[in-house]
Amino acid sequence: MRVGIDALRFFSTMPPMHHAPKPLSSAASGSSQDALARARGLVRREMEAVDACILKHLQSDVAMIPAVGRYIVEAGGKRLRPLVLLLAARLVGGAPTERLAPLAAAVEFIHTASLLHDDVVDAAELRRGMPSANGVWGDHASVLVGDFLFSRAFELLVADGDPAILARMARATNRLAEGEVLELAKSFHWRMREEECLEVMERKTAVLFEAAGAVGALAAGHKELADALASYGAALGIAFQLVDDALDYTASAHELGKPVLHDLAEGKITMPLVLAMEEDEALAARVREIAARGRLSSEEAEWVGARVRAARGVQKTLALAQRFAQKAERALPAGESQARAALVALARFAVSRSF
Repeated sequence: MRVGIDALRFFSTMPPMHHAPKPLSSAASGSSQDALARARGLVRREMEAVDACILKHLQSDVAMIPAVGRYIVEAGGKRLRPLVLLLAARLVGGAPTERLAPLAAAVEFIHTASLLHDDVVDAAELRRGMPSANGVWGDHASVLVGDFLFSRAFELLVADGDPAILARMARATNRLAEGEVLELAKSFHWRMREEECLEVMERKTAVLFEAAGAVGALAAGHKELADALASYGAALGIAFQLVDDALDYTASAHELGKPVLHDLAEGKITMPLVLAMEEDEALAARVREIAARGRLSSEEAEWVGARVRAARGVQKTLALAQRFAQKAERALPAGESQARAALVALARFAVSRSF
């Protein structure tokens, strides 16, 4: 459905929400939440500056742009990519907040734009437990506001003026777009293999984490450490996505903020299913039938989900996520500091969370 003009006025004039996190399940309220809170606490003032920068640069005299933009930006996201950028910069010596905040905001704008486009492609009805932007404003508005956020991100990057940073972000955005198309091309691709899953994750999810780590180092004036922190971000992003894929088969709709088995219903053959099909021939045969039709019923989704869990597809995916989290830790420059400890904690949060 679409909102009427009164609803648009409401969203375009509502006060800042200060990015209060969504309520977490009891399972997620322990050590993983604490690790994330500690990491955020180390750069709390910088994160506040990022939030202020985001709100400032969402402004437009076209009322629908800040309305849709704020709706998705303030919907309870974790701000992990800006957090990686800020912690990476602090790890290697730091940089002025007035420089870091626009760079982190640019990364978050690109991520948010990709979410808006994703939800249109997937015909998603929920995002982070709320009606998706395309469900409220329609597909056209979501796509166009996503385009605005992409362009605003590069406006911020050009204003920063560092060619190395601009080049990193341009490559990342290009690979992100390739990842979106690659995932679409592999819809209901029942022959999907582990390497193909990882390629989609690297392009669609890890690439912005990778760029965030590199940009943090570059902004702090340490070009020689950019690749190491990019490697940290890439491995962290894959670990994070693997856990997301596992949660699609195990978590509740409340915890996920979207319907369970949503990826499967959209034809996305993710890692838990790939690994389970290697062990369960009956599951593989059923998935071939589903792929030939290009759709599956709710009853089939439940059957497939149960078989994936029984074949240990979820456990194997989580084990793979642990390996990537460890890879992220190993990529960090040696030494002891609060920033390094926070980046290690962030990698461990990625694989211990239930939200």
